[in-house]
Amino acid sequence: MKTLLVIARECRLRLRRPAFWVLTLAVPAVLALLYALPVIAARQATERTIVLVADQTGLFQNGLQSTAELAFEPMPSLEYAQRQASDRDLVLFIPLRETTIPHDAFLYYRGNTPSLAVQSTIDAQLQTLLRNAILEDVYQLEPSVYHSVEATHIRLHASDAATGRESHLQVKAVVAVALAVVMALALLLFGAQVVRAVQEERHNRVAEVVATSIRPVQLLAGKVAGVALTAMLQLALWLVLTAAAIAGVQAANPTLFEQARAEQMHNSFATKGEAATAQYNAPVQLVDQTVQGLAAIQLPVVAGAFVLFFLLGYLLYGSLLAALAARLDAEADATQWALLAGSPLLLALALTPLVLRAPAGALASWLTVVPFTAPVAAMLRLPFGLPVWQVAVAALLLLILAAGTALIAARTYRRRIV
Repeated sequence: MKTLLVIARECRLRLRRPAFWVLTLAVPAVLALLYALPVIAARQATERTIVLVADQTGLFQNGLQSTAELAFEPMPSLEYAQRQASDRDLVLFIPLRETTIPHDAFLYYRGNTPSLAVQSTIDAQLQTLLRNAILEDVYQLEPSVYHSVEATHIRLHASDAATGRESHLQVKAVVAVALAVVMALALLLFGAQVVRAVQEERHNRVAEVVATSIRPVQLLAGKVAGVALTAMLQLALWLVLTAAAIAGVQAANPTLFEQARAEQMHNSFATKGEAATAQYNAPVQLVDQTVQGLAAIQLPVVAGAFVLFFLLGYLLYGSLLAALAARLDAEADATQWALLAGSPLLLALALTPLVLRAPAGALASWLTVVPFTAPVAAMLRLPFGLPVWQVAVAALLLLILAAGTALIAARTYRRRIV
């Protein structure tokens, strides 16, 4: 009962603070704004850039295709182009060399440097035209034949021989990294709130009064649980409000965002050219592969394991950080030691490439068993399939160490604040 009173007090103190509600409302609004601004900015009308082309080779001048951002205009010479160019225009010069294949092209500008997108567009067109010229003049090969060969695509399916299920490693790797990052950030963020709460009560001396009528274990448990409940409430509100804000932004202009998504999917597969995209309908396959990969992940199992390792990891790190905050007088020192205490989580994140390279390897198994790295390592391995016995061993060791840390922290907490 006394522990519940401490929990209620911790929750009440945080829910009464205006900063809690300001952040709760401001963060989703900022995230929705960050989501919408790039799309809106990308759809805004941009001023078309004029590119005056002086091509001594004759290979490019008539083949460059104008776009919504660029307009190519042929010029008889470089000197004439430079005289005709205004401060906003660009001059593209391709000099004639002794060899039939040009090796250099020069883009001249005045004032502002042309954007990377402009340079990339010009470079891509030059490469395509030069390749087509080489195919026709040197190898007497039609460019359409080359494009049909270049557009070939074969997809490798890695499937379980017993069940026939496909692995979907790319999708699982993305999910694994996302889970691990969220786990590490949540533990560090909530642990920092425990440190702040202990430091505040040490300064206002409230903990001394409370400690005279409650056992140290109850006091520490109430402190950790109260901070966790308010932090998880704020996290849940962030998720719900962010989703609602993004849905509202999309509903305000659905055509804009549907067009942006279609262009993004199309551009992500533009490296092989239009023929390749048309051949195997890559955007549709991208969506299908992502959906199939997510379906292959047992989301209820992942969610349950995430909650389990988060609670055990928070009990371990929350108790440890509460003890550190109680022992250290200066808040700055407590923050630095809190970062040091959370370094195993950062170490596990740093080893992410090695864990993903061999999710069932010895390194990944040891990181899962060691309690201080188990929460992050388990999330990295979970989408790929984590043996039940390893989950049980990791959770048991984490629970034992967390309980021992809580007892030691409770004694330290009582001794240092009274």
